[in-house]
Amino acid sequence: METPFTDLVDLRAFCHVVDLGSITTAAKALGEGKGSISRRLTRLEDALGVRLLRRSPRLVQATDEGAAFRLQVGRALDVLHDAAETIQHTRSVPSGHLRVTAPVDLALDLLAPLVAGFTERYPRVTVEMLLTSSLLDFDAHQIDVAVRATPALKDSALVAHKLATVELGPYASPEYIAKHGAPRRPADLAAHRFFMLKSMRGIGTLVLRRRGDTKGEPIELDVAVPVGASDYSFCRELALTGHGVAVLPSTIVRSDLAKGTLIRLLPELELGQATIYLLHSGSRLLPPKVRAFRDYVEREWSPRLGRRSRDRVSDSTTLGSGR
Repeated sequence: METPFTDLVDLRAFCHVVDLGSITTAAKALGEGKGSISRRLTRLEDALGVRLLRRSPRLVQATDEGAAFRLQVGRALDVLHDAAETIQHTRSVPSGHLRVTAPVDLALDLLAPLVAGFTERYPRVTVEMLLTSSLLDFDAHQIDVAVRATPALKDSALVAHKLATVELGPYASPEYIAKHGAPRRPADLAAHRFFMLKSMRGIGTLVLRRRGDTKGEPIELDVAVPVGASDYSFCRELALTGHGVAVLPSTIVRSDLAKGTLIRLLPELELGQATIYLLHSGSRLLPPKVRAFRDYVEREWSPRLGRRSRDRVSDSTTLGSGR
């Protein structure tokens, strides 16, 4: 059977009139005009085909049918009110399953302690980490958050939060340096074996600049790359074996530098920079679990890794996390 009316505001107006015994008083309580409330009552009675109220200049009273209807409608409106409060409370408390994608090297070195701390802080959220260098599509893979390192963002409909800027440099173990010697100038690097990303059949190209020099001409140098890899963590492990020089971001060698297991070569030079971004949907109604994860990572991210800032990007292809 089809419901004869759909306007909840009409029902609420009816309840106010019955409870207050006055159309004028009910209109003031609801912030409407007296004529508007009268039209709502008439529309409701016409839809039901039942007289709900007895109206006189001094008093408005419910008929027997109106009193019974008021009782049932009141219960229904209370249920709707409770349902609205429940869903609003649910939205305010982070909960549910969060899917985060990130490269292996970033996840192992930086994100693992943050994710562990986040799940302890928000026990109603479970996190699934998709560790890959591939740029996953947000919609196709149901991604909530992406953490990526890139020299520059393309346009995207996503919102990007800049976490840090990291520098690439050459690193080697003390054993390797003792055996092969430390390079003293850029050209000396050509005599060394390298472990790096983006090599082609055993040959890689280094693009070197002096630190902080964005205007000077870079130096390009081809070097031997006996082992290439798809992530920096593996290059780091190779460097620790003492069999070559690895091109690594500063983020993943902090503990090695502190322990002395890796040494930065030619510290006056850099081999490029990359910025670490946290990306999520640009929706105005961002789920609490995403908002909480974003805020937690920004808050807990080590200040040693760089100044935090926010950017807006506007293309679905950014870092492969399009929509």
